[in-house]
Amino acid sequence: MLSVNFIISQLLGLTSALILCSSYIVKNKKSFLLLGIFGDIVYGLSFVFVNSLGTGIITLLSCLQSTAFYFFEKKNKVMPKWIAGIFAVSFVWIGAKTASTYWDIIPIVIYVWYTFALYIKDIEKIRIMYFIPNVILVAYDIVVTAYASALEDGFEATFLAVLIVTDYAKSSKLKINLRKSATLKSNSKSTLFWGVKDNLQSTKSAFETSDNHNGKYGMHLVPRFLKIEYPIPPS
Repeated sequence: MLSVNFIISQLLGLTSALILCSSYIVKNKKSFLLLGIFGDIVYGLSFVFVNSLGTGIITLLSCLQSTAFYFFEKKNKVMPKWIAGIFAVSFVWIGAKTASTYWDIIPIVIYVWYTFALYIKDIEKIRIMYFIPNVILVAYDIVVTAYASALEDGFEATFLAVLIVTDYAKSSKLKINLRKSATLKSNSKSTLFWGVKDNLQSTKSAFETSDNHNGKYGMHLVPRFLKIEYPIPPS
């Protein structure tokens, strides 16, 4: 029979997955970090309810890391590397103290990975950096028989994959449209140039074959009001 703590843990895990998925669709990094803070709090509590204190502590520590990044991002500053180093070392130390199998090294590596990923400004690139760890977490959950967590991480990884493919499609479409626009502008300029050139040539040709060229007084390309008329001497 399922315990109350297990049911609460799964509900918290599902809620955290929804919050984290919401963080991936925002347009700016501050909103991404803010949603990530709440997502990590709920995710960490889900492990606490099933007495997985090590993973819970690491997740809540990740929440503090996101808060630190958010603080500096809000001030349009970059978080000093030494602060990130403290978080990375803390992940390794806590993970090593609480690990029971070699597989438990995976979450440690992933949270250190997140530390470096949070220095990226572009949300689209952050999604790619988060996709790989989520896929690895699915494999880890299956190995340690945490099937409920595997479903949640799998949902998150799938959601990220859809966003990444959508971003790529939009980017490719934009590049194609820009190329078409550039080609049309180039063709338009070329058409205008050759049209003007042809028009000038036809005007010049018409002018050369006018009275000024073959007229009685033999003047060439001279306006009428400047012409000086003189008789042509007999041969």
